[in-house]
Amino acid sequence: MELENAFVTTSRILFGKEIGRLAEFGDYLNGMVDQPSRAKSSISGNPVYLSRPYYDEGARFASLEELQNAKFGLNINEMKDINTLLEALGEKMHYCGSKNLGISMNVEQSDACNDGVDILSSYNVIASNRVAYSNGVRESENVFGCQLGGEIGFSMRSQVIFFSHRCFETYLSKSCNDMYFSFNCRGCTDGIFCFNQASKHCMIGNVQLPREKYFALKKKLLSEVAEELSRKKRFPSIFEIAEKGAV
Repeated sequence: MELENAFVTTSRILFGKEIGRLAEFGDYLNGMVDQPSRAKSSISGNPVYLSRPYYDEGARFASLEELQNAKFGLNINEMKDINTLLEALGEKMHYCGSKNLGISMNVEQSDACNDGVDILSSYNVIASNRVAYSNGVRESENVFGCQLGGEIGFSMRSQVIFFSHRCFETYLSKSCNDMYFSFNCRGCTDGIFCFNQASKHCMIGNVQLPREKYFALKKKLLSEVAEELSRKKRFPSIFEIAEKGAV
């Protein structure tokens, strides 16, 4: 429930209105995030979530909780020679998934989360709260569909952003706030479709506008984005827009 409330709050902050329920946007939010893998536990048959996809065919898997509770000692007959010993070890050893450590609570379908609270379908999350469909996030909160970010908040569908808040479709940016559909910006605030900018504010398409004009246009544009998100459960990324423009 905390994640659902966080998604609603983040939507209101980013777009000025709600766009729907978190579960409706799972595929869309995952679209910009590297997808690790899921395996079946050889102990229980339950799903095991893995932060990396590269494992040998035929490998055995188990969750951290299962391995902590299992007894894997060898008996004397399994130690009679090196071949028997190796065979016995091969049957008992597993790759470990669903590794959620530290003070972690309400973590579901995730792996490699440390000190996380209210985490869903995410990987490599450190000291963060209310994170869903994300990978490689640290010291952040209210993050949805983001990859590689640190000290970010109330952000959605963004990659490689640090020390930034209220970002949507923003990439390779640092110390930026209230940015939308932007790439490679530093120290910027209030920008829409901004590229390769530093220490700028109130810009649309790299054009700086009077504050009143900017916020009037921002309200209109983001309302239209929210309407399409609410209706279609997705919106074209800046990369999709660039591809169409190149045709």
